[in-house]
Amino acid sequence: MKRQLTGILCGLLIAAAGTVTSYADDWTLSDNGKYWMYMYSPDDPAKDEWIEDEDKVYYVDSKGYMKTGWVTNKEDGKKYYMGPDGAMAFNTFAKDGRYVGPDGTGMEEYDKYRKAIRSELKSTSKKKSKKKDASATQTQQFFLVTDLNRDGYRDLVVMCGEQEPESLLKVAIWDAEDKKLQLAAEFDTPDQGMKSTLYLDPEGEEVWLEMTEPSGDMNLFQLRKGTTLFDNVWSFTMKMDQDGYPRYYMNEDEEDRETWELFMSRARQERGNTPVSGYLPVTDENIQVQVDLILDEEEIKMWQ
Repeated sequence: MKRQLTGILCGLLIAAAGTVTSYADDWTLSDNGKYWMYMYSPDDPAKDEWIEDEDKVYYVDSKGYMKTGWVTNKEDGKKYYMGPDGAMAFNTFAKDGRYVGPDGTGMEEYDKYRKAIRSELKSTSKKKSKKKDASATQTQQFFLVTDLNRDGYRDLVVMCGEQEPESLLKVAIWDAEDKKLQLAAEFDTPDQGMKSTLYLDPEGEEVWLEMTEPSGDMNLFQLRKGTTLFDNVWSFTMKMDQDGYPRYYMNEDEEDRETWELFMSRARQERGNTPVSGYLPVTDENIQVQVDLILDEEEIKMWQ
């Protein structure tokens, strides 16, 4: 039995909208053949109403034409997305790129997040282009969208290299409280052997950022669970004194070489030997695959 819907559509359990090839007998095309209309009787079309038909929800405007796209419910002021077949859509992407949640309305926070990821990737690409000159070597950019600080939200890492990721360009962490990407680390295109890499600790729980210089200097930064910034935990540097002899410093304190090398080894054990992996070349297709994800039930709760 079909019935007219009014109000907020609360509590209605409806299957996700799919492609509709035919309608029930009560649906008919308008005289111009462009729109579907829901008829109570041959001369009595539904107008400006929400219609439930076979567990799907439709909207017909003041002319009685079935609408597609975003429709505002006058009762609750919310916009609901009606798919190409006219049925209210759920857990999908609208034609304009916005995400449609489990109640048929948009999920603004998730859209804001996806826009921020794209913006950071775009700004990194522009910065690279400005620094490039005629003699510069073209390097490929790679990116990874993954949960670095184990708070449930996926973060952004951008690296560069000739044929595979070699050194970091940017690490941006999603700050759920401020609802924005927090820039945790940013580097110019590396040269003269400087290298930066992300590692997972031996337990696979926390991420370390290692920065090394051709001289052997090394800095290790830790990203702890739930945080958005790296802490500088270890610093190892070697400097030549005025007589030309090397002096070794750990966290700015001078040490003998043996002690310096011993603690550097321990620091690397704490860092772990598993580089963060899974990077893809920065292309429109890869960005769409990695950023525009259909949310599961737990992720929907996070973004609502």
